Amino acid sequence: MKIFLLPIGWALVIVLGAANDGPKLFAANQAEPGKSRTPAMDYAMLIERLRAGGASVEPAGEVDQPFFSVAGRVVKVHGEDIQVFQYPTPAAAETEARRVSRDGSAIGTVKPHWIGTPHFYRQGRLLVLYLGDEDKVIKALVATLGRQFAGQ
Repeated sequence: MKIFLLPIGWALVIVLGAANDGPKLFAANQAEPGKSRTPAMDYAMLIERLRAGGASVEPAGEVDQPFFSVAGRVVKVHGEDIQVFQYPTPAAAETEARRVSRDGSAIGTVKPHWIGTPHFYRQGRLLVLYLGDEDKVIKALVATLGRQFAGQ
């Protein structure tokens, strides 16, 4: 009988120890659900990565679009204006991105009259809008932000 109780006692110690410290041990090797180990893309990171990819990049002022909840910055990429909108969190950027129609012709109930072909990108905390067709700019944005989520 004593021989049988000893393994059960050790099993209890192991189970209780894992219950108390186990989450701490496993959490060290895993990111929290919904959180990434790398920082979310922001304005400074965008500029840095565009330049690292060989694009000429110059800050060019600010922009305020009535259909977005945050003010944006204008950046010249290969001489073309792109509009960069930075949100407090990636989730906030995603919420705003969902308002943009697939072809980029409407944002919520607003239907802007674009001065060029709209291309919308989202990465991390950013929404980026490029109105134009310059291949070098589109390639730089795709290399840095991935494929556009809306536009033509």
